[in-house]
Amino acid sequence: MEEAARAFIVVMIAHCQTGPAAFVFSSTTRQWRAAASKGWYDLFPNQEESTMISSMHRKLVGCHYAYGCFYLESAMNKKLLVFDTRRMEFSILDVPRETSNMFGLAIVEAGEGRLGMLDIHDETLGGKCDLCYYIRGNIGESSSQWKIEKTISLPYDYQYYIQASTERYLLLRKLGPLQSISSSLEVEYVSMDVKTLQLERVCGVSFGFSLASARIYTSFPPSLLSAPTI
Repeated sequence: MEEAARAFIVVMIAHCQTGPAAFVFSSTTRQWRAAASKGWYDLFPNQEESTMISSMHRKLVGCHYAYGCFYLESAMNKKLLVFDTRRMEFSILDVPRETSNMFGLAIVEAGEGRLGMLDIHDETLGGKCDLCYYIRGNIGESSSQWKIEKTISLPYDYQYYIQASTERYLLLRKLGPLQSISSSLEVEYVSMDVKTLQLERVCGVSFGFSLASARIYTSFPPSLLSAPTI
């Protein structure tokens, strides 16, 4: 029973010239197996679009995970490549047209099986900046389109980037103040609980070091008695 509880799988998604492919490693068998593959032309019926994707397939970046699915961002259009680990299938999901590809986005679990998306709207680069929270209804509901659940105004004179996300938490990188001449730029990392939508400062670092990648770890070290924390 203890061995079964510790069993796990590792999923690798490869961006091939002909289309995406998924491989799964099982801790039980200690082997990799080909799980699924799909041609770019099957995912994108529009020939012009599928040709563009296949020739620039490495532009699929920013992997997210929610409800048993991986979501990969496309730097070329308003679409997400989705891999369902339960059905072992690839599909495409559209994102709202007003989202920005400049600062990345985050896919989270909105509760009740609904998918959530967070995106930064910054039209003036350091001016008015909003964090927009979208929710998408489940298949079979009255609407399965993205709808804005809430818009959170972020402090003026700072630049924000979505650095990382988990199913429940979002990590933002805050750079500024941009207009201040006397003080040097500082970087802070700010977390947000998706359930409460509350922002909380995690730490501040020097500008040079801040350009390194940041990652989120929850419930680390693991404990059955403690609640998830950052």
